[in-house]
Amino acid sequence: MPANLTPDYLAAEERFREAVTIEDKIAALEEMMAVIPKHKGTDHLRGDLKRRLSKLRELQEQQRRSGKREAAPWRVERQGAGQVLLVGPPNAGKSAIVARMTHAHPTVADYPFTTQMPLPGMMEFENVQIQLVDTPPISADYMEGWMGDLLRRADGCLLVANLASDDWLDETEVVLRRLREKKIVLCGEIPPEREPILVYRRTLLVGNKWDAADAEARWEILREVYAEQFPMIPVSTQTGEGLEELRRRTWEVLHVIRVYSKPPGQKPDMDVPFILKEGSTVLDLAAAVHKDFVEKLKQARVWGSARFAGQSVERTHVLRDGDIVELHV
Repeated sequence: MPANLTPDYLAAEERFREAVTIEDKIAALEEMMAVIPKHKGTDHLRGDLKRRLSKLRELQEQQRRSGKREAAPWRVERQGAGQVLLVGPPNAGKSAIVARMTHAHPTVADYPFTTQMPLPGMMEFENVQIQLVDTPPISADYMEGWMGDLLRRADGCLLVANLASDDWLDETEVVLRRLREKKIVLCGEIPPEREPILVYRRTLLVGNKWDAADAEARWEILREVYAEQFPMIPVSTQTGEGLEELRRRTWEVLHVIRVYSKPPGQKPDMDVPFILKEGSTVLDLAAAVHKDFVEKLKQARVWGSARFAGQSVERTHVLRDGDIVELHV
């Protein structure tokens, strides 16, 4: 009996073949098991998937006990307030943006595919650091197999369009299509109803090379096509136009807040904020300060989002960016 395997299964099978680490292989096999048609024609295949999954989990457990872990060369350890990946077509200027916005030194050249491995750099925004990661370009003919894994681990994305290219629209659409093939959806806001096999990443569309000839006309066409799908900003790494605003807009992609801790009877520490997800509560802050504070928390006072300064609030009080919180345990 024919298996009649679905496109979702075949895509997961491709991810399994491309996977290098045990974690990625297990994730791909689990997705294959979830989407494989269940009928007599797939009985043997499902049995084989279960055996492979069992062996990989056993190997993973052995590595866990021995303290050994596979280190994929493209993995980038998240640092700062969040990790934001720059993705785009060849020669869009991703490396130039990272070089201008951080202290990293990526190779910047006029020829395509200069960047071959992820390169992180830390970008300052007010009193926090945001990690920008330069990535290899994506084209119709070329995309690194591990890009999907990198994006699944990131907190957000900058989609860089090349306003100096005559093919700026097609190049941008190719990037979105190739990522969709990897089950990665770039979007301005994550939809409330999501397909379970897809990974959604909040994205800011950056029109780079604003200083180029015809850039303004190309930008307006880009806006007509994508303004409802993404927040957008034009920038120039040559003139610096838009780069300071890009810092703030990148911060907004993360959807996080800064909260400051104030020990009772002392001044708040305004230099090093706690970074929490939007919608976090006083209890979430307590957990971030110390794991024991969740059970021991007796009272909290808030300056900022409370109705009056220093007001006592419930443990479920939702915090806002810039709040100062005094925890009593």
